Amino acid sequence: MTKKERFNAVCQMQLPDYMPVWPRAMSQLIHGMGWRLSDVTGATWYDSDRCTEAVLWSLENIGYDVALPAYTDIAFGVLASGGSVVVPTTFGASVGIDDRKPVQSKDDWPKVQRKLARKNAVKRDPRMQGALETSRNVAAAVGDSTPLVASGYLSATMAMLLFRPMEAFLLDMVYDPHWADEMCRLAHEFTKDWIRAQYAAGANSVTFVVDTLGIFLIEPKLAERFSLPYLVKLVEMVKKEYNQGVWLHIHGNMKTPMGYAYLEKIVKESGIEGLHLNEIHSVKWIKEMVVNKFNIPACAVVDCNTLANSSINKIRAMVKNMIPETEDGPGFIMAPCCQVLPHTSNENFKAWVGATHQYGAYG
Repeated sequence: MTKKERFNAVCQMQLPDYMPVWPRAMSQLIHGMGWRLSDVTGATWYDSDRCTEAVLWSLENIGYDVALPAYTDIAFGVLASGGSVVVPTTFGASVGIDDRKPVQSKDDWPKVQRKLARKNAVKRDPRMQGALETSRNVAAAVGDSTPLVASGYLSATMAMLLFRPMEAFLLDMVYDPHWADEMCRLAHEFTKDWIRAQYAAGANSVTFVVDTLGIFLIEPKLAERFSLPYLVKLVEMVKKEYNQGVWLHIHGNMKTPMGYAYLEKIVKESGIEGLHLNEIHSVKWIKEMVVNKFNIPACAVVDCNTLANSSINKIRAMVKNMIPETEDGPGFIMAPCCQVLPHTSNENFKAWVGATHQYGAYG
């Protein structure tokens, strides 16, 4: 099977030749080359040649199956909304966002609205343009055989990244919900534009959308208002315009009664194709309560810190013990709890992928 065929089998709830790996590699791509983030990007520039080299090297030498086609981080779009980007000059997990977000009070909101109402907000962010150029390069090199995913953040998470300090935005949801709705709507439109740009640049598979707030920072009833409706719209758009599914990465404990009720609502109302939960959800629980219950695929999740900080033998043993919990059934892809952490060595990364392919082989 090609990598595309392998991942498509998982999405269709069929058995591939072996379990694929979806590492959501971000800054590890850069650190794995021996570089710092400041070597490949600044606040207003992005080296697409170097980032292309990093993605292609990682795909070839680590051997995983599903890829982000460019180095990405949480600060994409911040420049267009009037925020400031912070690039670590030593070792850093990610390019970040200055604490002083552009909407410090409601008086700042009209100015930010005007900025993002202008056409081509994505085109006005040079870092996003560099990532799109990288995607085009990677797609030209490996797009025939490798699933290259589009990615973005769900409405409320994106609004928090683009506009408001986290604590202020969480309070807005409770005390000024109509304004929070406004911010979510504008953030959602920005996300749609970014996803469309990624498909135009060569993304050829599903969209991976991240809900950082999930039910980790907000309760389910707030998530139902500020996240779920936008997820429904996003799934509809990706299906209609690109005939692709959406996989959701959501933070929070879905094993509680309220959490699971919300998870069930997500699956039934949005029509997501697959789920990526965090490490507190065992493979056995995911098999029973997600894959079997909803008949959709999901990620078998390993703890990011274990992957980064353990010996190769321990990583291989961990994978070997995890695989039987899938009961040799379809619907699983291996993934980290969030992303392969930046300080994960290439040796550990490769050992995890190799062990998954070895122990996750299907008859």
